[in-house]
Amino acid sequence: MQICPHCSIEIRVKELRHPGFFKNFRICPGCGGRFTVDTDTKYRQAAFLVIAVISLAFTILLYYGYSKWLIPALVSYVVLGLLIYWGNKKLFFVPYQKDQNSANDA
Repeated sequence: MQICPHCSIEIRVKELRHPGFFKNFRICPGCGGRFTVDTDTKYRQAAFLVIAVISLAFTILLYYGYSKWLIPALVSYVVLGLLIYWGNKKLFFVPYQKDQNSANDA
């Protein structure tokens, strides 16, 4: 479980309220404070997105009959799954600062 950076209570990530699709913060169910993930987590998520696109490319090649891409596709999906599992263990919350994305706060 993760811990709120404001009130230090344990939070279940899947039970968090989200203020909207284009907002990049979450709201603590205990204190109502806003928080987001740390910068390292954002970089990991970007790298995972690149790996997911590569996996998708392998899958598209498989669809068009290039069966030699089966092993790289399977390996890429296994690697992606393991990286997401590992990345979720390294997730840390930090207090959200309004000046980070003032356009998204409105």
